[in-house]
Amino acid sequence: MRSINALEVVNSARLNRFHYLLVFWCSFIMMFDGYDLVIYGSVLPHLMTAWSLTPGEAGMLGASSMVGMMFGAVTLGTQADRFGRRRIILFCVGLFSLAALANAFATDATSFALCRFLTGAGLGGVVPNLVTILKEMSPGSCRNRLINLMLSFFAIGGLLSGLAGIYLIPLLGWHSPFYIAGLSLLSLPLLYKTLPESVAYLLHRGRQAEVARMLRQINPDHNPTGAVNYVLESPAGEGAGKTSISALFGNGRGFSTLMLWLSFGMCMLMVYGLNTWLPKLMSSGGYPLGSSIVFLVVMNVGALIGTLISGVLADRWGCKATLALFFALAAISISMLGIKPDAITLYALLLIAGGSTVGCLSVVHTLAADLYPSRVRSTGVSMAAAIGRCGAVAGPLLGGFLFSLSLPFEHNFLVFALPGVIAVIAVLLVSHKSAELPLAHTRPTENV
Repeated sequence: MRSINALEVVNSARLNRFHYLLVFWCSFIMMFDGYDLVIYGSVLPHLMTAWSLTPGEAGMLGASSMVGMMFGAVTLGTQADRFGRRRIILFCVGLFSLAALANAFATDATSFALCRFLTGAGLGGVVPNLVTILKEMSPGSCRNRLINLMLSFFAIGGLLSGLAGIYLIPLLGWHSPFYIAGLSLLSLPLLYKTLPESVAYLLHRGRQAEVARMLRQINPDHNPTGAVNYVLESPAGEGAGKTSISALFGNGRGFSTLMLWLSFGMCMLMVYGLNTWLPKLMSSGGYPLGSSIVFLVVMNVGALIGTLISGVLADRWGCKATLALFFALAAISISMLGIKPDAITLYALLLIAGGSTVGCLSVVHTLAADLYPSRVRSTGVSMAAAIGRCGAVAGPLLGGFLFSLSLPFEHNFLVFALPGVIAVIAVLLVSHKSAELPLAHTRPTENV
């Protein structure tokens, strides 16, 4: 019986209908992730008025979804290595869709915070598994670009939430954007029917017949004859005899894992801190509230552009070099927002700030997926995202704290720029190579 490396079959595939459908569904879910998270920045000024919230209370309310994401990444995201990527994704989509819709019916800050926590839990569990399943099913020649294309839909969701804040809220009230958030529920029947399971997960469970069928869809040119046993070609013994968490620190990855977590946290602090507080901070600097929400839209347009560019650069330069550049751009552009430049310069800085921060968020997920072997990949990406959520929690809280101090306008942005400097140092210290050899350089293993 021949043994064939399944990863090589996936890697050598050409893009086809299977990949397009997978990218479509992952991107669709990612769009709602961006929408559900960023919408809080649009409704925040209205909630502060309606419920008489202090800046500290508003920050805690914003942090509730981030705490939920941290909880979801640990409790749901890491379970995909046990129950499968597909099951966890379907469950998480149902959870965050229902919880986001329930926000529209919240009557006070407590019920709103609970709904935001549950929304965050679903989102925290789904994103690492979207990255993992796309990495494990995409051709090697365009893997990073497909992942970044998918992650760019976070920015599209953020852009749509900003537009909802501009056009829907004045007409229908702050509840209205959350009705749109619930529309993702309608996708569940189609997702259940069409979303595939990861080949790597199926192989770890010994489901050879399903693997064979899946590989024929991924790579129609693959038509082996005779009896075949599919295997994963990974470094021997990676993760063997270890728990999933301890395996993240094995094979010399310990320090790199810690630096990855730190860069994740700093990235998320900038992304979620700015998306939560940018309209309010700009309003406090003398800009009209309507213009301040437009600034949020512009920043998310930049996020979309930056995510697409970062994917191309990551394929050419590698994740580390791309992240170092983008984190540096984030620190510079955010710090310069506080000088109140002219309109053209302001919009340019907002585009760069959005593109560099969210562009980093997409590439750092790819770096995490590269760092760990397939047996613990979902756990590795989920734990990095979970620890990173500490930064996501800190971002809204930090914004509320800064706002309550009534600091000079420019000082607020200097504080939000500092994590970019820390992240540059952290990502350059991630020294471990990919957990698996580049698949383009592997050969199918055939043993008679």
